[in-house]
Amino acid sequence: DTKVLFADSVLKFTGSGKIKRRGFLITEMSIYIVDLEAVLLKRRIPLSAVQKILLSELSDNYFAIIVQSEYDCLMASTRKSEIVSVLAEATKDRSISEIDICFFN
Repeated sequence: DTKVLFADSVLKFTGSGKIKRRGFLITEMSIYIVDLEAVLLKRRIPLSAVQKILLSELSDNYFAIIVQSEYDCLMASTRKSEIVSVLAEATKDRSISEIDICFFN
């Protein structure tokens, strides 16, 4: 994980229904979700564990990262399209299986 491909803040929806602002980084091998206030790594998701990305068909900013054998992440970002593009490119260029991208509403 030497090269950062994307970095921004996102809104993450917790299991209890709260909304938290988190740092969201994509590297060549993983996704990192960081607590910006405490400067604490909350979660590392290897790109190889990402099963698919679900995108809302509506003109909102919601997307979900579906992770194999772990809990999924529901988030919102105004840069949703860029996040999906970077994730698709990161997995296409590696020996990692490509991530499925699906739409829902």
